[in-house]
Amino acid sequence: MKKLAARCVILLAGIYSAHAHCEWYSDTQGIMGTEVSITFWHDDPAQAQQLLADGMAEMRRLDRELSPWIESSELATLNRLAAKAPQKISSEMLFLVDKSLYFSHLTHGAFDITFASVGWFYDYREKKQPSEAQRSALLPAINYRWLKLDKTAGTLAYAHDNVRIDLGGIAKGYAVDRVAQLLENAGVRNATISAGGDSQIVGDKRGKPWIIGIKNPRDGGKEEAEAAILLPLENTAISTSGDYERYFIDQKTGERVHHIINPRTGKSVEGVVSVTILGPRGSDTDPMSTSVFVLGVEKGLALVNSLANFECIIIDKTGKVFYSDGLMPPQQN
Repeated sequence: MKKLAARCVILLAGIYSAHAHCEWYSDTQGIMGTEVSITFWHDDPAQAQQLLADGMAEMRRLDRELSPWIESSELATLNRLAAKAPQKISSEMLFLVDKSLYFSHLTHGAFDITFASVGWFYDYREKKQPSEAQRSALLPAINYRWLKLDKTAGTLAYAHDNVRIDLGGIAKGYAVDRVAQLLENAGVRNATISAGGDSQIVGDKRGKPWIIGIKNPRDGGKEEAEAAILLPLENTAISTSGDYERYFIDQKTGERVHHIINPRTGKSVEGVVSVTILGPRGSDTDPMSTSVFVLGVEKGLALVNSLANFECIIIDKTGKVFYSDGLMPPQQN
């Protein structure tokens, strides 16, 4: 009995030692034009620090390849050359363009990465937008049908001289998916990864759900923005699109000029101020949030309610909140 007791003590000591360093590890950095945060539970400090570094490195890699502002990126190269001849693209770019075209067809053009044909000429920091003449001249270039993706050859061509693309409506959602997969492959079972309005939640928060706040769309001026709605979540992706992320007020008209462009008009969408989508992957919830924002309350809810595994919360310009069929109104402040 004494030998058995001794073995039990040794065994328990081993268990205690193995979990003595279990804790949350976290890092936040400015990447992809936004704040990127990675948080997860781990029992090995050295491996945890390496995973944080690997996750941030993956975010930076994607920024280098998918940013329209970095001249050496694959995206910027496409915008320079794809209207002249088909360009060989990476498997990653093929996936993102193909996924974007899927959502363009699904939404009848509400989601369209060629919005950049006009969107390129907006500068929200400098409070500039294209003139009416410039917008009218470039508007015909906004049409996803100009994108000629050859999945067999692995090439992309633009069938209009003025076409530009921007993956801002899908890149961050894809990026959080990539980091989540990296962590899961390393054995992490409890994590949250966010890039601006896009988050991927792995597991739960050690026996309880993660509490994710949806920002009050008109509380952007405060240092600590108030959460309008709190959602208890686990094992899901969540993306929020809002007219408060990048915008300025036109001094002549008093209109809010923001970064979510209606592909049919080349102007900022009106009527909705915030859309949050819940779904399995960020590469789906990210473009869905933009799509519903452009479609508006009625058509947006109809789309989400027609799809399996997706839910949404919409806040219109009057502050009224709308929920998809599968959501009960959560706790509100």
